[in-house]
Amino acid sequence: MVNTSLNQYRALLARQQLLHQQQHKRLARRIHDEVSQQLTLLSLQLSLARADEKPPANWAQTCEQWSALVLELGQNLRTIINELQPRIMDDLGLSAALQWYAHSRPNGIHCKLLLPRQPTALPASAANELFAICRDLVGEFLAPNGIKETTLALEQNNEQLRLQVRVQETNPALASLASKAVDALSIHERLFCVDGGVEVHEDAEKGLVITLSIPANHHSVSNAA
Repeated sequence: MVNTSLNQYRALLARQQLLHQQQHKRLARRIHDEVSQQLTLLSLQLSLARADEKPPANWAQTCEQWSALVLELGQNLRTIINELQPRIMDDLGLSAALQWYAHSRPNGIHCKLLLPRQPTALPASAANELFAICRDLVGEFLAPNGIKETTLALEQNNEQLRLQVRVQETNPALASLASKAVDALSIHERLFCVDGGVEVHEDAEKGLVITLSIPANHHSVSNAA
């Protein structure tokens, strides 16, 4: 029994490590593609400009292009930083982070957001994991499968806090893909670390529903509202 539990724990750690490695590789590619290459281009343009003995006729236009490139670099860096950990999550909590995320139209997907009226009770570590999983589902499952609209619904009762990712479709093939995405993103294991769980099901009214659930914390109310 002890050996079985130890093996399961080791498998969980290995799966978590693999997931983190995949996330790091994805961020490294984005930094290379969206930041490093633009910095190289900007450096080359500045070097060529410095080599000119006199400014070209279109100097003002060239400076405007450089300025636009610097602004784009700043936006790309902010996007990558927010992907690592949105500052609003630390400052205002889960509900505010979900509002910011839905408003940003991630991957061009229109997100309808449903929030509870009362403050939600959830430790910061659990709230961070819930938000990260939600974002992974939108970016790694909904977007690649051509989903253009989704509903993010945050609910809480006396025992559980639930975050549902809903797609207004009843398609067995899509439900199967959702289950595979849950496995690929190690969502079972990630929620297990915070005593939570995940369920994929189809509802006649709500369509495809992916429910992320975590036990509510009655001892300390986080800044999730």
